[in-house]
Amino acid sequence: MFMILFTIHLFMMTDRNTIQDTIPAVTPSDGIVSGRHIPAYKNRWEMIAVYPDGSVEHRGFWNDEVSFTQDNSGREILKRKQIVEYKDHLSIQEEEVFRDNLQHKHLAIYNSGEEPHTDIYYSDHKIWGRKVFRVEGLQRVAQMPLKFSYELSTPVFDWHLWGILISGFPLEIDYRARFLAHESYSYLPGDFRWYTLHVTGIDTIDTDLWNRVACYTVDVKAEVNWKMWIAMDKSIPPVQQILIVHTDGVQLWWKPVRT
Repeated sequence: MFMILFTIHLFMMTDRNTIQDTIPAVTPSDGIVSGRHIPAYKNRWEMIAVYPDGSVEHRGFWNDEVSFTQDNSGREILKRKQIVEYKDHLSIQEEEVFRDNLQHKHLAIYNSGEEPHTDIYYSDHKIWGRKVFRVEGLQRVAQMPLKFSYELSTPVFDWHLWGILISGFPLEIDYRARFLAHESYSYLPGDFRWYTLHVTGIDTIDTDLWNRVACYTVDVKAEVNWKMWIAMDKSIPPVQQILIVHTDGVQLWWKPVRT
Protein backbone atom coordinates (compact mmCIF):
# COMPACT_ATOMS: atom_id res chain seq x y z
CA MET A 1 0.00 0.00 0.00
CA PHE A 2 1.30 3.42 -0.78
CA MET A 3 0.44 7.05 -0.21
CA ILE A 4 -0.89 9.25 -2.98
CA LEU A 5 -0.22 12.87 -2.12
CA PHE A 6 -1.89 15.68 -3.99
CA THR A 7 -1.93 19.40 -3.55
CA ILE A 8 -5.15 20.67 -5.08
CA HIS A 9 -5.49 24.31 -6.10
CA LEU A 10 -9.21 24.99 -6.16
CA PHE A 11 -10.50 28.44 -7.00
CA MET A 12 -14.13 28.55 -5.90
CA MET A 13 -15.07 31.87 -7.45
CA THR A 14 -13.20 31.60 -10.78
CA ASP A 15 -14.92 28.60 -12.32
CA ARG A 16 -14.34 28.59 -16.06
CA ASN A 17 -17.80 27.34 -16.91
CA THR A 18 -19.58 30.56 -17.90
CA ILE A 19 -23.01 29.05 -17.24
CA GLN A 20 -22.11 28.24 -13.65
CA ASP A 21 -20.50 31.64 -13.15
CA THR A 22 -23.97 33.15 -12.74
CA ILE A 23 -24.87 30.71 -9.93
CA PRO A 24 -23.58 31.69 -6.45
CA ALA A 25 -20.90 29.38 -5.06
CA VAL A 26 -21.31 28.19 -1.46
CA THR A 27 -18.63 26.79 0.86
CA PRO A 28 -18.84 25.30 4.38
CA SER A 29 -17.28 28.47 5.82
CA ASP A 30 -19.94 30.84 4.40
CA GLY A 31 -22.49 30.30 7.16
CA ILE A 32 -25.15 29.61 4.49
CA VAL A 33 -25.54 25.84 4.93
CA SER A 34 -26.73 24.54 8.31
CA GLY A 35 -28.16 21.37 9.81
CA ARG A 36 -29.52 22.97 12.97
CA HIS A 37 -33.10 22.39 11.78
CA ILE A 38 -32.60 18.66 11.16
CA PRO A 39 -34.20 16.47 13.86
CA ALA A 40 -32.96 13.13 15.15
CA TYR A 41 -34.78 10.35 13.32
CA LYS A 42 -34.83 6.79 12.01
CA ASN A 43 -35.94 6.10 8.48
CA ARG A 44 -36.31 3.06 6.22
CA TRP A 45 -36.26 3.42 2.44
CA GLU A 46 -37.14 1.02 -0.35
CA MET A 47 -34.96 1.37 -3.43
CA ILE A 48 -36.37 0.31 -6.80
CA ALA A 49 -35.00 0.50 -10.34
CA VAL A 50 -37.29 1.33 -13.25
CA TYR A 51 -35.77 0.29 -16.58
CA PRO A 52 -36.37 1.94 -19.97
CA ASP A 53 -38.55 -1.03 -21.03
CA GLY A 54 -40.87 -0.40 -18.06
CA SER A 55 -39.74 -3.33 -15.93
CA VAL A 56 -39.23 -2.74 -12.21
CA GLU A 57 -36.67 -4.33 -9.88
CA HIS A 58 -36.48 -4.18 -6.09
CA ARG A 59 -32.88 -3.23 -5.23
CA GLY A 60 -32.99 -3.39 -1.43
CA PHE A 61 -33.74 -1.38 1.72
CA TRP A 62 -31.78 1.55 3.16
CA ASN A 63 -32.00 2.13 6.92
CA ASP A 64 -30.98 5.59 8.14
CA GLU A 65 -30.48 6.81 11.69
CA VAL A 66 -29.54 10.40 12.51
CA SER A 67 -28.48 11.38 16.03
CA PHE A 68 -26.49 14.16 17.69
CA THR A 69 -23.52 14.40 20.02
CA GLN A 70 -20.76 16.90 20.87
CA ASP A 71 -17.03 16.87 20.24
CA ASN A 72 -14.43 17.78 22.86
CA SER A 73 -14.83 21.49 22.14
CA GLY A 74 -18.60 21.35 22.65
CA ARG A 75 -19.39 21.72 18.97
CA GLU A 76 -22.47 19.74 17.94
CA ILE A 77 -21.97 16.74 15.66
CA LEU A 78 -24.59 15.15 13.41
CA LYS A 79 -24.04 11.39 13.26
CA ARG A 80 -25.61 9.35 10.49
CA LYS A 81 -25.55 5.55 10.24
CA GLN A 82 -26.94 3.87 7.16
CA ILE A 83 -27.38 0.10 6.76
CA VAL A 84 -28.16 -0.98 3.21
CA GLU A 85 -29.82 -4.38 2.81
CA TYR A 86 -28.82 -5.69 -0.60
CA LYS A 87 -29.89 -9.13 -1.80
CA ASP A 88 -26.54 -10.74 -0.99
CA HIS A 89 -24.85 -8.52 1.62
CA LEU A 90 -25.14 -5.63 4.06
CA SER A 91 -23.32 -2.36 3.33
CA ILE A 92 -22.81 0.07 6.22
CA GLN A 93 -22.02 3.78 6.05
CA GLU A 94 -21.18 5.85 9.13
CA GLU A 95 -20.40 9.55 9.06
CA GLU A 96 -19.93 12.47 11.39
CA VAL A 97 -20.47 16.05 10.24
CA PHE A 98 -20.57 19.38 12.04
CA ARG A 99 -24.21 20.23 12.57
CA ASP A 100 -23.74 23.98 12.11
CA ASN A 101 -22.34 23.78 8.55
CA LEU A 102 -22.65 20.09 7.47
CA GLN A 103 -18.93 19.74 6.76
CA HIS A 104 -17.62 16.24 7.33
CA LYS A 105 -15.33 15.07 10.13
CA HIS A 106 -15.30 11.36 9.28
CA LEU A 107 -16.79 8.92 6.77
CA ALA A 108 -16.53 5.11 6.84
CA ILE A 109 -18.10 2.67 4.37
CA TYR A 110 -17.78 -1.10 4.68
CA ASN A 111 -19.51 -4.41 4.13
CA SER A 112 -20.76 -6.18 7.23
CA GLY A 113 -17.95 -8.22 8.77
CA GLU A 114 -15.21 -6.54 6.70
CA GLU A 115 -12.75 -3.71 7.16
CA PRO A 116 -13.79 -0.34 5.67
CA HIS A 117 -12.90 0.15 2.02
CA THR A 118 -13.60 3.85 2.56
CA ASP A 119 -12.28 5.50 5.75
CA ILE A 120 -11.86 9.25 5.36
CA TYR A 121 -11.05 12.08 7.78
CA TYR A 122 -11.53 15.82 7.29
CA SER A 123 -9.99 18.81 9.05
CA ASP A 124 -10.36 22.35 7.70
CA HIS A 125 -8.64 22.27 4.29
CA LYS A 126 -7.33 18.70 4.53
CA ILE A 127 -8.88 15.36 3.55
CA TRP A 128 -7.03 12.08 4.07
CA GLY A 129 -7.55 8.38 4.60
CA ARG A 130 -8.45 5.41 2.45
CA LYS A 131 -10.98 5.12 -0.37
CA VAL A 132 -11.73 3.30 -3.61
CA PHE A 133 -9.86 4.47 -6.70
CA ARG A 134 -10.71 3.15 -10.15
CA VAL A 135 -7.76 1.78 -12.10
CA GLU A 136 -8.20 1.11 -15.81
CA GLY A 137 -6.78 -2.22 -16.95
CA LEU A 138 -6.57 -4.17 -20.20
CA GLN A 139 -9.88 -5.95 -19.74
CA ARG A 140 -11.83 -4.00 -17.13
CA VAL A 141 -11.74 -1.20 -14.61
CA ALA A 142 -10.52 -2.44 -11.25
CA GLN A 143 -11.50 -0.88 -7.92
CA MET A 144 -8.63 -0.53 -5.47
CA PRO A 145 -8.83 0.89 -1.93
CA LEU A 146 -5.77 3.14 -1.59
CA LYS A 147 -4.43 5.61 0.96
CA PHE A 148 -4.52 9.26 -0.07
CA SER A 149 -4.11 12.81 1.18
CA TYR A 150 -5.45 16.07 -0.26
CA GLU A 151 -4.53 19.58 0.84
CA LEU A 152 -7.08 22.06 -0.48
CA SER A 153 -7.23 25.81 -0.84
CA THR A 154 -10.68 25.90 0.80
CA PRO A 155 -12.92 23.53 2.78
CA VAL A 156 -15.36 21.50 0.69
CA PHE A 157 -18.40 19.31 1.32
CA ASP A 158 -18.63 15.55 0.73
CA TRP A 159 -21.43 14.31 -1.52
CA HIS A 160 -22.11 11.23 0.58
CA LEU A 161 -24.45 13.30 2.72
CA TRP A 162 -26.80 13.52 -0.29
CA GLY A 163 -30.20 15.01 0.53
CA ILE A 164 -29.26 15.89 4.10
CA LEU A 165 -26.68 18.27 2.65
CA ILE A 166 -29.18 19.72 0.15
CA SER A 167 -31.71 20.26 2.94
CA GLY A 168 -29.16 22.48 4.71
CA PHE A 169 -29.33 25.16 2.01
CA PRO A 170 -31.85 28.05 2.45
CA LEU A 171 -34.37 26.53 0.06
CA GLU A 172 -37.10 28.60 -1.53
CA ILE A 173 -38.75 28.71 -4.95
CA ASP A 174 -36.17 29.26 -7.72
CA TYR A 175 -33.23 29.22 -5.29
CA ARG A 176 -29.98 28.24 -7.05
CA ALA A 177 -26.53 27.49 -5.72
CA ARG A 178 -23.40 25.58 -6.60
CA PHE A 179 -20.84 23.92 -4.39
CA LEU A 180 -17.67 21.89 -4.69
CA ALA A 181 -17.72 18.45 -3.08
CA HIS A 182 -15.42 15.52 -2.61
CA GLU A 183 -16.66 12.33 -4.24
CA SER A 184 -15.46 9.48 -2.10
CA TYR A 185 -17.44 6.83 -3.99
CA SER A 186 -19.91 7.60 -6.76
CA TYR A 187 -21.45 6.59 -10.08
CA LEU A 188 -18.58 8.09 -12.06
CA PRO A 189 -14.87 8.46 -11.25
CA GLY A 190 -13.69 11.82 -10.03
CA ASP A 191 -12.28 13.11 -6.77
CA PHE A 192 -13.98 16.53 -6.77
CA ARG A 193 -16.96 17.81 -8.71
CA TRP A 194 -19.07 20.95 -8.99
CA TYR A 195 -22.72 20.42 -8.04
CA THR A 196 -25.58 22.77 -8.84
CA LEU A 197 -28.99 22.79 -7.20
CA HIS A 198 -32.20 24.48 -8.28
CA VAL A 199 -35.47 24.58 -6.32
CA THR A 200 -38.02 24.05 -9.09
CA GLY A 201 -41.27 24.14 -7.11
CA ILE A 202 -43.41 22.66 -4.34
CA ASP A 203 -44.97 19.20 -4.54
CA THR A 204 -47.21 17.50 -2.01
CA ILE A 205 -46.61 13.75 -1.98
CA ASP A 206 -48.27 10.83 -0.23
CA THR A 207 -46.02 8.98 2.22
CA ASP A 208 -46.45 5.85 4.31
CA LEU A 209 -45.14 7.56 7.43
CA TRP A 210 -46.30 11.20 7.49
CA ASN A 211 -49.38 11.12 5.23
CA ARG A 212 -49.27 14.00 2.74
CA VAL A 213 -46.08 16.05 2.94
CA ALA A 214 -45.43 19.38 1.21
CA CYS A 215 -41.90 19.33 -0.24
CA TYR A 216 -39.55 21.55 -2.13
CA THR A 217 -38.58 19.82 -5.38
CA VAL A 218 -34.86 20.25 -5.97
CA ASP A 219 -32.99 19.35 -9.14
CA VAL A 220 -29.33 18.57 -8.53
CA LYS A 221 -26.79 18.30 -11.32
CA ALA A 222 -24.21 15.88 -9.96
CA GLU A 223 -22.33 13.00 -11.58
CA VAL A 224 -25.82 12.08 -12.81
CA ASN A 225 -29.13 13.96 -12.54
CA TRP A 226 -30.88 13.84 -9.17
CA LYS A 227 -34.29 15.05 -8.04
CA MET A 228 -35.08 15.37 -4.35
CA TRP A 229 -38.24 16.07 -2.40
CA ILE A 230 -37.22 18.00 0.75
CA ALA A 231 -39.90 18.40 3.44
CA MET A 232 -40.94 21.94 4.27
CA ASP A 233 -41.96 20.74 7.76
CA LYS A 234 -38.78 20.92 9.86
CA SER A 235 -40.10 18.49 12.51
CA ILE A 236 -39.79 15.42 10.24
CA PRO A 237 -36.86 13.90 8.30
CA PRO A 238 -35.92 16.33 5.54
CA VAL A 239 -35.54 13.91 2.63
CA GLN A 240 -38.88 12.42 1.63
CA GLN A 241 -38.09 10.99 -1.80
CA ILE A 242 -35.16 10.71 -4.22
CA LEU A 243 -34.98 10.02 -7.95
CA ILE A 244 -31.70 9.41 -9.75
CA VAL A 245 -31.70 9.19 -13.54
CA HIS A 246 -28.67 7.18 -14.58
CA THR A 247 -26.78 7.71 -17.82
CA ASP A 248 -28.24 4.48 -19.27
CA GLY A 249 -31.81 5.69 -18.68
CA VAL A 250 -32.45 3.62 -15.55
CA GLN A 251 -34.46 5.46 -12.89
CA LEU A 252 -33.50 4.74 -9.28
CA TRP A 253 -36.14 5.64 -6.68
CA TRP A 254 -35.84 5.89 -2.89
CA LYS A 255 -39.12 6.11 -0.99
CA PRO A 256 -39.60 5.81 2.81
CA VAL A 257 -41.62 2.81 4.02
CA ARG A 258 -42.92 1.73 7.39
CA THR A 259 -40.50 -0.29 9.54
